[in-house]
Amino acid sequence: MILKKRPHAALPCGIALAILGFSAHAAELEVPAPAAEPPAVAADTPAPPVEATTAAPAPQQSTTRVRFGRGFYKPGIERLRVVRREDTGNYIAGQIALNVATTLIAGRLSVGAQGFSKDDLGGTTPEELKDDPLAVNPAMSELNDALSKVATDIYRKRAEAAYATALTDGSTPEEIEEARQVQKEADTPLLPGPWHLVYENLTGTDELFRLKFGAELGRAGFMRPPFACLYQSEPIAWTQWKADNWQLLREERAKAVASCTETLAATPEKRW
Repeated sequence: MILKKRPHAALPCGIALAILGFSAHAAELEVPAPAAEPPAVAADTPAPPVEATTAAPAPQQSTTRVRFGRGFYKPGIERLRVVRREDTGNYIAGQIALNVATTLIAGRLSVGAQGFSKDDLGGTTPEELKDDPLAVNPAMSELNDALSKVATDIYRKRAEAAYATALTDGSTPEEIEEARQVQKEADTPLLPGPWHLVYENLTGTDELFRLKFGAELGRAGFMRPPFACLYQSEPIAWTQWKADNWQLLREERAKAVASCTETLAATPEKRW
């Protein structure tokens, strides 16, 4: 007896083969192509040059100090001096004695002093303030510090300009480095003025004193005086100056420094 093949049995096999063929084709399509290898680089091939930067480093962050000089003032200007009535009396007496001696030599007498001012008298430092920082002339301390900050800004700008010029004018590396250095001391000096408590009235017994402080910035030149500041308080009784461990003097000192700082900081940059 002849057995007949069942036609439906071949259907699953055909479908399976078709599915397998499609899967193999799909898998073949999904395989990524290998990346192209970069060309070999010879060991002696030089690296590409790095573009040099021309950015200028900032000048060194050093501080430019304003130089303190005594100027024409005698030793003693460095501390607070109190000028009293008797100082004027002693000065006049000394001048009369000098004129009497001159009379004996030259045969003429000149009483009085030409251009005399009580502000020019030396005075004395109060005993209780001899070792107190309060007595130090502010031109040597607070005012110098404040103006040194102004000078530092000015000299840093000059260093930046000098450095930029040195980069383009053929300067040597040493000259370039030197150009960017910020000057440590300002060219112009700070000269002290009075730091005095001066009696207000020559006659009477009021015991009023006025605080006076001043300073000059720069050297005097032909038709070019230095820039100056002058601060003076209202006349105040001596007992008030001394009260509460000289508290009023401390307050007036701060006002004097602030006033002179504002005035002298406005000095044109070319004069520093």
